[in-house]
Amino acid sequence: MPVKALLIAPNAQSFADAIKALRPDAQISAADTADEAIPLAGEAEVLITMGSSFKPELIAAMPKLKWIQALSAGTDHIQRVEGLPDVPLTSLSGAHGPQMTELAILLMLALPRNLRKTLENQAKHAWKRTKVTTLVGKRLCILGLGAIAEELIARALPFGMEITGVSDGRSEMDGVARIYPYDRLAEAAAEADFLCVLAPLTDRSRGIVNAEVLRALGPDGYLVSMGRGPVVDEAALIAALSDGTIAGAGLDVFDVEPLPGESPFWDMENVIVTPHIGGASDRYPQQAAPIVAGNLEAWETQGAEGLRNRVR
Repeated sequence: MPVKALLIAPNAQSFADAIKALRPDAQISAADTADEAIPLAGEAEVLITMGSSFKPELIAAMPKLKWIQALSAGTDHIQRVEGLPDVPLTSLSGAHGPQMTELAILLMLALPRNLRKTLENQAKHAWKRTKVTTLVGKRLCILGLGAIAEELIARALPFGMEITGVSDGRSEMDGVARIYPYDRLAEAAAEADFLCVLAPLTDRSRGIVNAEVLRALGPDGYLVSMGRGPVVDEAALIAALSDGTIAGAGLDVFDVEPLPGESPFWDMENVIVTPHIGGASDRYPQQAAPIVAGNLEAWETQGAEGLRNRVR
């Protein structure tokens, strides 16, 4: 008999419909918020959640909970919830490749060309040319060589970029000229024109993009941060952007979100701020559905051992 699942996310029914299109027998109750979900939670054995409205009261209302499926690649925000039971947790790793990599490419094109200033000039009807540079021959270093990095590599190589990477888990990867361990991040940054941060937040990665790494990246280098905000030391980054230690940054994730109005990042001419939209897509339910539907089938036939993207 199909397992009973509770799905919580903005536009939850669209996710449920996409999953049921692949598994018509799936028993999924859908709710847009945790408060709406609590009355539906008593019989659910599986929680499928974006995590943004996840709270202890919901967990308390789910005595039969046996597995949590995140609708995001990162799960640190779920693991911090008070009272979280010791059940398997799986992520949506691998579903965000197209939108994440398109934003990374957009930022790497826009930053050196000073697109922000060009748009300001357009608003003023000012015909002023800015420096034009290309990605051909530029060196991209990727911190975090997971599924999204694989797609970024496939899109960056046709631009003529040279790719290096930083990982403690991989020593070789198609399309990557060199892979450095985490403790050699500064050395890797010193060779790069762009440092793209895709690493998840762990004790090892927290604050790893620090003042030393930014100095190594240098006055012609650009930081693109798209993984988790706390991987980057924001105080060190603000200083580096202010004094010219690095050329600029494209920032999609931050220590505090939404980014406070008083943050210096908003007004820096060498910064492009995007509001944590790297993983967003108009096709997100359809992108999520194959992983979730596959895990529902695996749970019913193999149990926890068959789950894809298991975090714990």
